[in-house]
Amino acid sequence: MLASIIYWGIIFVCIAWGLLSIWFSIFYLSRKENGNLWAFAFFNVIAAIVLAISLVIYRTWGFGVTQYSSLIYLVLAILLGLTIIQAILGREPKAKTA
Repeated sequence: MLASIIYWGIIFVCIAWGLLSIWFSIFYLSRKENGNLWAFAFFNVIAAIVLAISLVIYRTWGFGVTQYSSLIYLVLAILLGLTIIQAILGREPKAKTA
């Protein structure tokens, strides 16, 4: 039972982080502060690593958690895709020298 709660808790925390990251990305893009997106891309990578490690643990050690859907794969793909988008949009234009 505890393993199931931890499994779904990790998934829901990563979904909440992804939504928060999207919201802050839109916020900083609207204010033209693109450099802040690099921090969110870094934290998305950390969240994706935690999600991937939990996926490997729950798939190989067999805690008895029934995985009805591939929601964890979808969340992992969204986090990695969001990381790439934030890394591309987070570039600042170079200052022109006189």
